[in-house]
Amino acid sequence: MRDKSLDGICKGRPYQAVNEESEIQIYPIGTIYEAYGKRFRYARAAAALTPGKRGCPNLATPPWTGSNATYGLGSDDTVVNGTKGEHWVDVTPGHSHTHTLDEFADGNMVIYPAAGIEIFQHRIIGNDIGLTTVAFRFYIDPPLHEDMVNVPVDISPSPFMNVGAPASVSTNASVVVIPEILVTSGYFFWGQTRGVCWVTPNAAITTASKRDVGFHTNGTLIIYTAGIQRAGVLIACNSSDDDANIMLQLE
Repeated sequence: MRDKSLDGICKGRPYQAVNEESEIQIYPIGTIYEAYGKRFRYARAAAALTPGKRGCPNLATPPWTGSNATYGLGSDDTVVNGTKGEHWVDVTPGHSHTHTLDEFADGNMVIYPAAGIEIFQHRIIGNDIGLTTVAFRFYIDPPLHEDMVNVPVDISPSPFMNVGAPASVSTNASVVVIPEILVTSGYFFWGQTRGVCWVTPNAAITTASKRDVGFHTNGTLIIYTAGIQRAGVLIACNSSDDDANIMLQLE
């Protein structure tokens, strides 16, 4: 699906409510909907999202390792070609893999025309179908700053295109949204990223002076300690509080 607007923000109430899932994609991946201080991102479930009200991670595998058979779009063996001022480029992947239409929509493209000197970052609007190691086309914003001829490139899928179940949170996966509802695998939904949000606690918050909270490996909340992913801050906390209304701060 291509962009419906340049700003990527849903104006007014969305046709698909935040407590509804959809088998059909209605908005571009990553579209922002905001209301009364809450922010939601339009996302796709790569697995069934159960149980509810827990942190759900991005399951997209990093492509820049050079040995990634899933995407094969790392800068050590993938190059980009394009013309200054154009909103499209042709990418030759380094691995044999068939890429589907708009698989990388709302993803990130980082181009390295001169190591240590220039680095350009582009949002991916969409991509054509890619067959094995043959060059295929990406549509980007902003347009190219200069001509590119066989320049190394890293291409990452959108973190909102590959949202996984809470139990999948690990050292290799970071939470990207809190779903409002249970979501069927392959369906599209609104995931909250900011604002007042109730998130399942792992256990009672027993220290009244503690406010920072982070994600446990199953997507529940625990008191923040160095090294875990920060979720936000508790709005209120008694000496032993099983509630977890927080000010969510995923972005």
